[in-house]
Amino acid sequence: KTGKISSKDFINLCLYGKNGYYSYTRNFKNAYFKDFATAPLTHPLFGYLISLFLDKLIKSFDEKEEIIIYEFGAGNGTLAYDITNGLKKIGQSKFEYKAIDVTDSDSIFPVKSKLCNKKKSNGIIITNELFDALPHHLFSIKDGVVFEKYVQTKNNNFSEIIEAPSDSCIEDRLSQVSYDLDNIQGEIICKKNKIMNQFKSVLDKGYLLTIDYGMKEKDLFYNGKKNTFMSVISNHSFQDNYFHTPGLSDITFQVDMEDLNNEFQKIGFSNNFISSQRQFLYDLGLGEALLHLSKLEINQEEIIKNRYAINQLIKPNGMGNYFVRLDSNFDNSISFDELEFNQNHVKMF
Repeated sequence: KTGKISSKDFINLCLYGKNGYYSYTRNFKNAYFKDFATAPLTHPLFGYLISLFLDKLIKSFDEKEEIIIYEFGAGNGTLAYDITNGLKKIGQSKFEYKAIDVTDSDSIFPVKSKLCNKKKSNGIIITNELFDALPHHLFSIKDGVVFEKYVQTKNNNFSEIIEAPSDSCIEDRLSQVSYDLDNIQGEIICKKNKIMNQFKSVLDKGYLLTIDYGMKEKDLFYNGKKNTFMSVISNHSFQDNYFHTPGLSDITFQVDMEDLNNEFQKIGFSNNFISSQRQFLYDLGLGEALLHLSKLEINQEEIIKNRYAINQLIKPNGMGNYFVRLDSNFDNSISFDELEFNQNHVKMF
């Protein structure tokens, strides 16, 4: 009706509109296991190991009051379920877990679409593959001029045109790149999203634990870049463009790691460590868990199935290459060292 909308607005409708992928299809069409695999849905060991790390974070607070754990982008609650079970099994009870997503869900763990009682408190915010799912502006630079891609309908089909950017954030981000760019296509997330403000509104003193996939600036923006890093996934298959079955396809992006770091700093958080998911999980005891698995008195087929799923979490060219970062807004002595593995952990597994 408006003639055209920006690529970001189109993607936002595809993902979060009335019949969007995350706002409708994923929950009501049960698309969780049909598209892109996530670590929590791959094996519960992922959540159990994270619970060991959260136990360490909870103990780093001096206060005796309950620590609130927020999970933004909680999906169907699988990670929340595994983490809370893991914490309880190792005797940690000084926490309350709040799972938040764009739609309510109560199939596995209570997930709410709205934050209730926004009073600031000491706590921990977890995001797993949240930032890659936020809509981006699609842009191109031709002969030194920055354009944005827009979507219009023609003969009942979607088509793409390029015009002047709809938001100054595109050129603002590109101006931060220290080298000249030309003949390039790319994607940029704008700062006008509510996520950072929500983080700041709920945490007084706390941590941000972020798990996602992304790239450094030099890999995201370079001259002659012709291919997009946007992924369109439907029924476990990668599609060529974002017009494919709107609302029924997942659309994700590589996280701009420098930009994310800057945004965390703006709300008062500094980085404690950055690791790969592979190293993070190994340091939390994944190797010991595999050893324990091999000793369980279950049939060999079950052992093989579990070992295969666990190995997907650390696959070098897959989830193992995701980044894990911890940021905090207060002085603490937290360091990322290997945890001492004990019998309580074995019992949990």
